[in-house]
Amino acid sequence: MIVTPGAADMKRTPLRRKTPLKKQSTASVSKLRQQLWELCKQITRKRYGNVCYTCGNGDLAGSNWHTGHYITSSVCSAEMRYSLENLRPQCYACNVHKSGNWVSFQEHLVRDGIDVDELISRNNRTKGMQADRLWYEKKIETYKLILEAL
Repeated sequence: MIVTPGAADMKRTPLRRKTPLKKQSTASVSKLRQQLWELCKQITRKRYGNVCYTCGNGDLAGSNWHTGHYITSSVCSAEMRYSLENLRPQCYACNVHKSGNWVSFQEHLVRDGIDVDELISRNNRTKGMQADRLWYEKKIETYKLILEAL
């Protein structure tokens, strides 16, 4: 005769909870990311104005104004996601509908003297590396200084 345990005989494993310290540090890194991205957008706007870098549309305002990545944010490293060399203003159509309009983006970067092979190489070298809280804090301080100088 086979005896199967009843519900009362089965013990549940307790759910693991994150410590308050873990939750706090994760939340603050998330806030640092948001703060750094805001600085990136402000620097990009001040440097390049409200003209789409890839198509020349001069009507960038409100929701039509995007900060586009040459190496897209979905495949780039944390370093390249916030690298000012990788960011330019784009209209909604180029950034969203044309997936960054990367052919034109590349042509314009080359025209402006940016070594796109170096950007790609830098992305490959830094891909998979985790940016910690200290990295974000240093980057934020550097970008605040850049923004003040513009």
